[in-house]
Amino acid sequence: MIGALERAEALGERRAVVVRERVAAAAEEVPGVAAEVVGDGVVLSGRSLVRRTVSDPRLQAVAGWGR
Repeated sequence: MIGALERAEALGERRAVVVRERVAAAAEEVPGVAAEVVGDGVVLSGRSLVRRTVSDPRLQAVAGWGR
């Protein structure tokens, strides 16, 4: 049982890396947005980013709001 738990944790960690990279790459495609993977998250930066996240469908897709 412990082996299964360790495999599941390793699988989850690998999946998290893939998702973080995918989110960062998608955010980098939006003009004026910079993305950086920091620790276990993705940091987005840009001018008027909060307002743009509400109104720009590309940023909503990055945030996963459209799902």
